[in-house]
Amino acid sequence: MVIKSQNPALFILAYFAAIMLILFSVTAGLLLIYAVLIGYYELWWAEIPVVFPKDLPPVTGELKISVIIPARNEEQNIRKCLSSLQKQTYPPALLEIIVVNDHSTDNTALVVENFGGGNIRLLHLSDYINDPINSYKKKAIEIAIGVSSGELIITTDADCTAGEDWIASLARFYQQQDAVFIAAGVKISTNGSLLSLFQSLDFLTLQGITGASVHKQFHSMCNGANMAYAKSVFYEVGGFQGIDRIASGDDMLLMHKIFLKHPERVFFLKAVEATVTTQPEKTWQAFINQRIRWASKADKYDDKRI
Repeated sequence: MVIKSQNPALFILAYFAAIMLILFSVTAGLLLIYAVLIGYYELWWAEIPVVFPKDLPPVTGELKISVIIPARNEEQNIRKCLSSLQKQTYPPALLEIIVVNDHSTDNTALVVENFGGGNIRLLHLSDYINDPINSYKKKAIEIAIGVSSGELIITTDADCTAGEDWIASLARFYQQQDAVFIAAGVKISTNGSLLSLFQSLDFLTLQGITGASVHKQFHSMCNGANMAYAKSVFYEVGGFQGIDRIASGDDMLLMHKIFLKHPERVFFLKAVEATVTTQPEKTWQAFINQRIRWASKADKYDDKRI
């Protein structure tokens, strides 16, 4: 015999209670999985040795280095970036800085031209392409590599600054480890606002995950604001061929191609001296758009664990 409830309100209450229980269980399960993952990442991060670059053997031979900086509408930042690079302890004769003006509509190019410095070169992307393309940043980097003289390519962003031992640290680690690709740390400059503090903490988490995952060869994460790779390996893997149709991914997608070829020669450099500082996004909307842009790369990897 089926007993029908004489009180619809009790039925509705029981229905919603069941829904809430399911939602609570799912949320608790996801939080547990997240906590376990973070726990593993913390353990893996702790396994990475802290490097003190000045304790590494000095660079042998004449290791030429090219620092590549794609820049679009960065007149407010590029001067500070170049100033920090001019203060590097790495021998200026072995260092060139290539700024690629990516169709800026402000005075970015003029700032670079007026900055001075014999080892700074300015390229205009508009001199090399006539038709619209999917990824202007990748093309800017590709063109700069093509005209560069360095054995080691280092990329950073126009809104980044670095300590004086940044390049020397990467160079020493590159030779000591016989690396073909190095990912290094990026931190956010905070101005006291809630948004900048949030981004700073968010970036700290991302750096931990990046270092841990590279260390365990689990998957490939990095940030184009601070990475270095051998010019030879860039051409060995075909550069950006196959990923040039994707607007972003000049960092992680390239790293993944190199990782598939040389998994034992891809490293994360855990060193304060090798860290660069970048500027936070100015609005929450810009921050959200940045994360959407990063997430859009996820389905472009052959290794779906990423």
